[in-house]
Amino acid sequence: MGMVRSMVAGKISVRLAAALFASASFLAPEFSPAMAQAPSVADPARVVLQPHRIVYQVQLGPKGGSQGITGASGLMAIEFSGNACEGYATNYRQVVDLLDSDGAARRMDFRVNLFEDADNRRFTFTMLNRMQGQVLRDADGEARRRADGSLSVAMRKPPGRKSDFDGDVMFPSAMSIAIIAAAQKGERTFKNRVFDGSEGGEKVFEVNTTIGPPLEGDRNNRVEEVLRMPELASMRRWPVSMAYFNDEPGDRVPVYTLRSVVFANGVMGDLVFDFPEFSLTGRAVKYEALKADPCAR
Repeated sequence: MGMVRSMVAGKISVRLAAALFASASFLAPEFSPAMAQAPSVADPARVVLQPHRIVYQVQLGPKGGSQGITGASGLMAIEFSGNACEGYATNYRQVVDLLDSDGAARRMDFRVNLFEDADNRRFTFTMLNRMQGQVLRDADGEARRRADGSLSVAMRKPPGRKSDFDGDVMFPSAMSIAIIAAAQKGERTFKNRVFDGSEGGEKVFEVNTTIGPPLEGDRNNRVEEVLRMPELASMRRWPVSMAYFNDEPGDRVPVYTLRSVVFANGVMGDLVFDFPEFSLTGRAVKYEALKADPCAR
């Protein structure tokens, strides 16, 4: 049972990192004939995301642990930087203690570094995931988009592993810009496939997104105090639910569902990660906007 819980926790950490990266970064793709088969993305002029640092406090959510997990506490921090000319980088760190039914704590420590280039052609990722100091995953890889739009993934860690995916696959930042653009247009759903480097770079996921009406009035009370600063006060925001599925046919249940408040500049608050086994919440406790370098795109 302990090994099962460890594996579940490892998968949770990778999905958390990938989902937060998707929400925090985007690129302004410039499509050329060589990329004609790449998935289309909304007009980037409609979405300008804010480089920032943000820290979330993690706790066990409303769904209690069915595999003996009775509590969770910790922090996850993200630093997002870059621009549409040079590409975007995300550095992610999460340290969370999980309590089992015996009251024993098991520490999860995860580090993720991601980069997408400005032309929607290259995505690099490194992930180091530990449980109680033991390495669960040490991955280092790169995805490149071929001339026909398909993706080729090559891993440096573990060495020699390769994967290929057809062209209707977005990178996380392209998915982020498309979802925000859909919200701005009043659309209520968005569906796509995404490659984000999780699961050791061996999978793509189907993401079904539901977008609620913009938050107004008392509905904004769910937004954390640190995100009520003047620079965000006038920013539109929506309740968004993103269900991640394995990309396979047949009846399926989500690998997990992320519910959150998404601001028009890509900042996220009031996070709930709903897994089949249990749920985690992430409440923003620190936010810092970073200087955005000028970019003519």
